[in-house]
Amino acid sequence: MNISTSWLREWISPVVTDEVLAEQLTMAGLEVDSIQTVAPAFNKVVAGHVVTCEKHPDADKLNLCQVDIGEADLVQIICGAKNVRTGLKVITALVGANLPGDFKIKKAKLRGVESFGMICSESELGMSGSSDGIAELNSEAPIGQDIREYLDLDDNIIELDITPNRGDCFSVLGVAREVSANYGMAFVMPEINVTAQGESSVDTSVSNTAACPKYLTRTIKGIDNSVQTPKWMSDKLSRSGQATHSPVVDITNYVLMELGQPLHAFDLAKINGSIEVRNAKSGETIDLLNDSTATLKENTLVIADEKSVLAIAGVMGGESSSTQVTTTDILLESAFFEPVSLAGKARDYGLHTESSLRFERGVDFNITELALDRATQLVVEVCGGAASEITSNIDKSALPELAPITITKAKIQKILGFELDSNWIEEKFINLDFEISNKTPDSWTIIPPSFRFDIRIPADLIEELARLYGYDKLPVQKLSLDANINAIKEDQIDKYDVMQALVSRGYQEVITYSFISEKYQDLIDPSAKKIALTNPISADMSTMRSSLWAGLLQTVESNQRRGHTDARFFEIGLCFDGVKADEQSNKLAGIITGNRFEAQWSEELQALDFFDAKADLESLLSLTSASFAFEAAERPALQKGQSAKITLNGKPVGWIGALSPVVQKELSLPKCYLYEIDLEVVLSGNISKYQPFSSYQQAQRDIALVVDQSTPVAQLTDAINELNQVHFVGVSLFDVYQGEHIETGKKSVALNLAYQSLEATLADDEVNAKVDEVLALMKNKFGATLR
Repeated sequence: MNISTSWLREWISPVVTDEVLAEQLTMAGLEVDSIQTVAPAFNKVVAGHVVTCEKHPDADKLNLCQVDIGEADLVQIICGAKNVRTGLKVITALVGANLPGDFKIKKAKLRGVESFGMICSESELGMSGSSDGIAELNSEAPIGQDIREYLDLDDNIIELDITPNRGDCFSVLGVAREVSANYGMAFVMPEINVTAQGESSVDTSVSNTAACPKYLTRTIKGIDNSVQTPKWMSDKLSRSGQATHSPVVDITNYVLMELGQPLHAFDLAKINGSIEVRNAKSGETIDLLNDSTATLKENTLVIADEKSVLAIAGVMGGESSSTQVTTTDILLESAFFEPVSLAGKARDYGLHTESSLRFERGVDFNITELALDRATQLVVEVCGGAASEITSNIDKSALPELAPITITKAKIQKILGFELDSNWIEEKFINLDFEISNKTPDSWTIIPPSFRFDIRIPADLIEELARLYGYDKLPVQKLSLDANINAIKEDQIDKYDVMQALVSRGYQEVITYSFISEKYQDLIDPSAKKIALTNPISADMSTMRSSLWAGLLQTVESNQRRGHTDARFFEIGLCFDGVKADEQSNKLAGIITGNRFEAQWSEELQALDFFDAKADLESLLSLTSASFAFEAAERPALQKGQSAKITLNGKPVGWIGALSPVVQKELSLPKCYLYEIDLEVVLSGNISKYQPFSSYQQAQRDIALVVDQSTPVAQLTDAINELNQVHFVGVSLFDVYQGEHIETGKKSVALNLAYQSLEATLADDEVNAKVDEVLALMKNKFGATLR
């Protein structure tokens, strides 16, 4: 927001330079992006009066002017501007003047006639980027007065970068409050006197008081909207970055910049019947003031008469009811719209207006009447007319509640790290217009003013004290932290161990958004309870994830578009429970796609498969001494026949499998293999214990067992491991056969058994006895026969 320092100093004027004032605003939390003068430096430029204007005797496009500059003799100046004429008040640069761009005015001779100065345009003085002819001054401009003084060109424009929580500062009144609080000075409000008579001729009602708790209107009849907007007003508007239009529109914009309350004026003759503040109906449209047409959504609050929509509430008015130069009767509107109900509504229609900027951040609901009176006063002063009484629609129960906040001196000292004087604290609360409803020697109960939507908790009050004290003056204190730091046992697995294990196998970690599209959620976990965001950033980020797979698939998709086809990614993050939507759990997920190795001359490319993903996960799970099992099972996102449920002690803790061809096609993805497991299950285990190496030869035996085709090999190996045989090293599968010499419905499973002692080489008889024990177990438990 831009604000003129001369306008601000009409309200409050501390005895400091504009530069110091700008610096103080920055240190108080209102960041000043820049401070610039209205016009660059120049001198010896005054207001002049063109007494005569005649054609140059030897040049058709030049005029010979005699200009009164307030001295005894007239000054002869040659001017080529088309709009120069007798009787015009002009900006006159005298001989010896220094203009912007290091341009000096000297006595000159043009076509044999002398010229003693220059009649200037605004662009020549750096007051505007371009000009169409010379500048024309008001007829009341005092002849001979320094133009910088007359036009207030030494005024500075402060550009403020106001944070979203300080919506109260989008006005001269708001900035004046800040200056008042910082310098302990009172500011001067403009005098507002309105003579109202009779009732408004327009009935109003509000059907959605939750979104519009206060709606005020007033008619003003018999105005002249063709008059010129006063120069003092147009100057202030232009220096605030506002364009000028007609007097009525300029006045509503002026009050917006002055008090921070958006207003709107309707042409009374264009209103059909009564006014209602309601939600839009499906399919309704409105032709807006920016020459666009909007098709309204049902959740959009509108101002409507009995026939059509007149305005999008708090955003922009419609063209059909707008005021024109010929308008004689108007309906002035001043309202309070609840910020949340308007949040994002302007963006929904591709709009961004000064009104929506303020309403979305919060407007003082107690200034609505004052702003309406201020606008009425200015309309009557500038355009004439007679104003009616105010028509009010107010639902007090729907207005924001100003809840008291209690703050203690001890709390302030703890947060800031040093002690503030109690009298200073109380003084600053009063300067900020906070009401102190109760106080003790060491505490205050504060009721924030209605214009401070950002003050809701004790920390907000402490922040106010800190910024008024001065962020640059806060003492530097060493951080004192009361924390119980838990030591991690050496045999305990932590997240870093898990990450390193995956990185060592060629994985890269990714971090994706916690919210995904509804499409991804339905494809990956259609049965999960969805948690939809009320106001999502976009449709692709509308649902909270119940699985990490969505982010990993999006990452693969993005990499595929950029030519990276071989990928191994993993992510660790929180996911919402698919059954109990209010609970979250930490999960670990991985995805692989592409080829097993990079292209090389000695081997053909080999595509990754299910067992590559399983090997990676088993390698990770081998960190812990816990015994995980893989059981064939189905999940919607995974391919049937290539998916498994991961269990620990019979409890499901994760999934692994190939991406379903349906999902693969829907997302235009290559073949992918994924897994996901509860991270806490992995971290809760202990690191596998170190086993010393034996210096003696290992004894191995191969056995081929014929079992039922439906018997998982994992059940065989688990049973062998559970025997806990002395000197047993491990069991591994090296062949599965079905075909000739094998009964239908059966399969041959070839296992390698390894035994090794730390004390001596094992004898054949000892090893054979252990193998016989295994064979007996296989026969009794699984009905296996030795092939």
